[in-house]
Amino acid sequence: MKRLAILLSLMAFAILSACTAEDDSPTLSVVGEGTVTVPADMVMIAVTVESNSEDSAQAEAENQETLDRTKEALMDIGVKPEEIMSGKSSGFRSFQSNSRVCRTVNNSTICDVESSNVTTLSSSLTLRLKTDDDSKIDPVLEAAKSSGASAAVVGYSLSDASSAVADARKKAVENARSNAEGMAAAAGVSLGDVADIREYAYPGIMMVQPFESPSRSGMVEVSTYVMATYEIVA
Repeated sequence: MKRLAILLSLMAFAILSACTAEDDSPTLSVVGEGTVTVPADMVMIAVTVESNSEDSAQAEAENQETLDRTKEALMDIGVKPEEIMSGKSSGFRSFQSNSRVCRTVNNSTICDVESSNVTTLSSSLTLRLKTDDDSKIDPVLEAAKSSGASAAVVGYSLSDASSAVADARKKAVENARSNAEGMAAAAGVSLGDVADIREYAYPGIMMVQPFESPSRSGMVEVSTYVMATYEIVA
């Protein structure tokens, strides 16, 4: 869906550019897409704690105490302070349960329905570790769990995406040229020089592998889009 929106936006921009161009020389504008898939070298881990206290202030204090204890345990095994992302997120969840209790009185069955509400405060922080090695990730997960928190791998990324971005851009430009040549051939004309080429926004980086898998080693996909305008020659 995101790619479709980007392509539609580029097409609309190409049409607008063609309509507003001052030069009467014929041109052809096309969209090029480039994507590369590379191994991740960073992993994101979400650490979450919960409290069921009815007192929201007490629940917040309990969660903060557990998070502080978890941070200390993580740093004890080598996690650096800068790998613990600043700030934390919190949210309340409410659950309602009903139970039916029956008893016999004077040969008659009387049933009462009892309801209970439980409100849970969940607080979490994120670790950004420069590794994708399970042997280094597992101790982090265990340290968090031993401190009373839950922890899970939630994503992968790149510490330096410049090389992958450069490869994706090259593919996007090549794809644009190929698309333009195909359209020109279909129209019975030839392509001239590139009159203009622009990148649409900044290349996107997304995780390829699902969260749950036998191996946590992740891959990331780097995609970029360009709009290229070529001169048309007879």
